[in-house]
Amino acid sequence: MMQIGDWQVDLVSGGRFLHDGGILYGVVPKAIWQTVTPADEQNRVPLAMNCLLARNGSHVVLIDAGHGDKLSPLDRKSHSLEPGWPLLTDLARLGVAPEEVDVVVLSHLHWDHAGGATTRINGEVTATFPSASYYVQQQEWQDANSNSLELSGGYHENDYLPLASEGRLMLVNGSQEIVPGVRAILTGGHTRGHQAIEISSGREGIVFLGDVAPTAAHIRRMWCTSYDLDLPQSRRVKSELFGHAADQGHWVVWNHDRHNPISRIERHPRREFVPVEVQENL
Repeated sequence: MMQIGDWQVDLVSGGRFLHDGGILYGVVPKAIWQTVTPADEQNRVPLAMNCLLARNGSHVVLIDAGHGDKLSPLDRKSHSLEPGWPLLTDLARLGVAPEEVDVVVLSHLHWDHAGGATTRINGEVTATFPSASYYVQQQEWQDANSNSLELSGGYHENDYLPLASEGRLMLVNGSQEIVPGVRAILTGGHTRGHQAIEISSGREGIVFLGDVAPTAAHIRRMWCTSYDLDLPQSRRVKSELFGHAADQGHWVVWNHDRHNPISRIERHPRREFVPVEVQENL
């Protein structure tokens, strides 16, 4: 648990998995990235799906929802997912029932971030958090539903279409406040409608970076994933987000980092930015 002004913030797990290191680190040579994250015999590295729960007495806010429970046994095996549904297990550990969550903010709609937004009950897919409004960037929604060949693969319609049919979908247009103290920041880069989320109170804050910087190793401006649709934008926005966090003294969440999920950021004379005060968990 971390206190951010009026907000109690907890890191919750959306699941753990293995993923190809070449995809995670893009153009970075394996000889370099493997010194940071050793790969297994299939070139896979261990990753997390770190989500954030924030409570202030007025709102219960969940940022990202992990993989959920709808993937087939074959898909779960191919990603080496842990058994069960870690997100709901962690929420229960904190004494939070799905019905108590009133705001869900999704950084984007790829399966490992939005899969847990919905669940299958008696063959019907429905919102996992039945009292919540779900906030997604309008551009992300349009792209996820575009059926464009170049955008296919990462999106699974069952993860998000039921949110619209149930009237739970709230589209965000650019950077704006969602509820007092919770702000969406349109970043683009990884997807055109990707957003970071900042929770702040007084002079304190924490920024959920999403897949613009999935691990602490991606603090290097040129380290981006192979999935990023707009590499120049990813590099630009990383400098902006890191500079903001460093200058404000805010924490950041590295959402796929299994070992260094939360840190502060400092400016560095040679390396631009470096992570400091790394927290293994909250």
